[in-house]
Amino acid sequence: MTDWYYHDPSQGRVGPHTAQEIRARYRDRRIQRDTLVWHAGLREWQPLDRLSEELELAGVQPDASVPPPLPPPLTSAAAYSTGRPAAGARRHSAPQRGLSGCAIVAIVLGALAIPVVGILAAIAVPAYQDYTVRAQTTAGLVGAASAIKRQVATHVERTGHCPGNDDMAPVIQRFAGLHPKSRLAFGSVDSGQCAFEFTLAGMSPAVEGSTWLYVAYQEGDGMAWDCSGGTLPNRYRPASCRAQ
Repeated sequence: MTDWYYHDPSQGRVGPHTAQEIRARYRDRRIQRDTLVWHAGLREWQPLDRLSEELELAGVQPDASVPPPLPPPLTSAAAYSTGRPAAGARRHSAPQRGLSGCAIVAIVLGALAIPVVGILAAIAVPAYQDYTVRAQTTAGLVGAASAIKRQVATHVERTGHCPGNDDMAPVIQRFAGLHPKSRLAFGSVDSGQCAFEFTLAGMSPAVEGSTWLYVAYQEGDGMAWDCSGGTLPNRYRPASCRAQ
């Protein structure tokens, strides 16, 4: 039995887990398609999407009723120390006027902390919003794409040419049942390579109308895919599908 591990931003390396436990965490949205995973025999950590066939994720759909995990909370702390007069030190009876040195330091540090917290918030909030849109966008589509790739490869093997929408009518119908507002289309690009394309709708205003293009290419004796095409912005794609 293979022991699997995944990386959690707030916990670091998590595991070992069985493949079934990894699938359960993906279904519960505790991990995503771009979560880094590893098991013995891999040279380096890989996005979950690249190992989806090994983990048999094609038939696993994330539970849309479960919210995605929150990013690690921002924490800030400041430590201050006060000194005590040494034994035998001379004390003055006259009251001190104005602010003490420690009070001035505290005020200065407090004033500096406000813009720092604002800067951190300005970074963290957009990053979390991008993470949420990416989870909504890719959670179902990456899993659907894995199954679609196999259907295209089977069709090419059987017929020797790229499938069109008529050839893939049952696949398009199943996709419409899962994503009724988005569209799926089949064909080929100008170079003659087989391709399919998602047109996103009903997910998030940030990606409304964006396209996500998958293009096949020959790799050895098999078929590999480039998923960096289309108008979908890089920040909403899995790491393996971002244009360089």
